[in-house]
Amino acid sequence: MDDSDTSRKDDDESSSIENMMQHLPAAKERKKSNSKSKSNTSSNKPRRTGLQRKVRQHSNVAILSKNFPDRLNELVEADAITHRSGKELKSAESAVDAHGQLPIYYRSGDTVTHIGVITDIIINPDPDSTAAKKFREHISQADTYSEYNDELDTTTYIVKHGKKLDEPFSMTQLKKVSDNEPVDENFWRSPAYVFQRDGDFDSVL
Repeated sequence: MDDSDTSRKDDDESSSIENMMQHLPAAKERKKSNSKSKSNTSSNKPRRTGLQRKVRQHSNVAILSKNFPDRLNELVEADAITHRSGKELKSAESAVDAHGQLPIYYRSGDTVTHIGVITDIIINPDPDSTAAKKFREHISQADTYSEYNDELDTTTYIVKHGKKLDEPFSMTQLKKVSDNEPVDENFWRSPAYVFQRDGDFDSVL
């Protein structure tokens, strides 16, 4: 009886090992598949710069840009206006994606004179696409940008709620998102990403 019990025990253990060996390849394949899936998910996530992460994290950010006086007059007069840039404004795109909009300061020289809100933005647009149609609809008839550049340039965006400031101020009063330091008085490039001053956009947001 003891021998019979031992035999059955050995058979059970042998059968168990065989079952484990049979399922081992399938288990390895599942592990490999899961690992590949995680890898693909990770690689599909957009790689953002430090600045792009910051403009997504803070809701009180804005962009500081510049434009010609005629374009700024149109900004105030129109319900919506299309502006363009020859640069890839990916941080602006990232902010609009995160917050649904991006306030914008416009400066003339080193003085901030106008504000507005970017509501739509597209980078490297296909001029024949359906998406591009909306941006083209808000280009001013007097706009001469396309005489020297692509009608829809590298970055194209729609600005609403344009307003001329009653009290223009120096751009040095704005602090940069990148390092929380004031915009330098000699800053000439465009754009800069800054924190909003308290109250500047209360009437338009």
